Amino acid sequence: MRRIKLIGSLIHINEFLIFYPRLKKFYTESIKKAHPLIVDVGSNKGQTIDFFLKHFKDAVIYGFEPNRELYDALCIKYKNNKNIKITNCGVSDQDGKLMFNETVTDETSTFEDLNYDSEYLKMKSKVLGVKPENMIKRSYEVDVITLAAFITKENIKNIDVVKIDTEGHEYKCLLGLFAKKGISVNYIQLEQHNDDMYANKPTNETIDTLLKNNGFRLFSTIKHGFGDFDEVIYKSK
Repeated sequence: MRRIKLIGSLIHINEFLIFYPRLKKFYTESIKKAHPLIVDVGSNKGQTIDFFLKHFKDAVIYGFEPNRELYDALCIKYKNNKNIKITNCGVSDQDGKLMFNETVTDETSTFEDLNYDSEYLKMKSKVLGVKPENMIKRSYEVDVITLAAFITKENIKNIDVVKIDTEGHEYKCLLGLFAKKGISVNYIQLEQHNDDMYANKPTNETIDTLLKNNGFRLFSTIKHGFGDFDEVIYKSK
């Protein structure tokens, strides 16, 4: 456990020094309004929320976090900010319930099954000091909602940024967003893995095609400071 926490701390330092400065440059050049509306799918410990609040202090942010412990921590963390609204559920292509796989590093918890033949998973498990079959520490059912249903319920007219970091479940989140036509979104930010850690994960090309068919074009690719994955940002045409 100590080893996992140490590696997590090193990753967060790496992100702070390398990734977030790159992301800051993009958004401070692209968003000029004082209080953008952000939808944060996969809020985890509030990394994305903190990022946007640092650069847009009056941002209105809707966060989704299915992990109950992390959700409770987020509620405490942002209890004095009326612009931050956290929902304890996941996001998918349907409303209902899904099995949530909580991993030893909560940043990689997922609705997807792991690919135990993945060389990347084997390498990652070795670094963390756990066996691949022990990467998932527990699984349980959680509520899920589509973004289209949520946006309709909240009567949201325009979203500046939809950020989705759901560890292989991004495609289904997008299907749930595009289930209703006419939703106005300026930017969609996705974490794009270039590995085979998750079973049955749609290809990056499949996700790209879905976005293009719904009026978005790839606008920027920002490399993370570690691992074989990027942050891709699509802009409404």
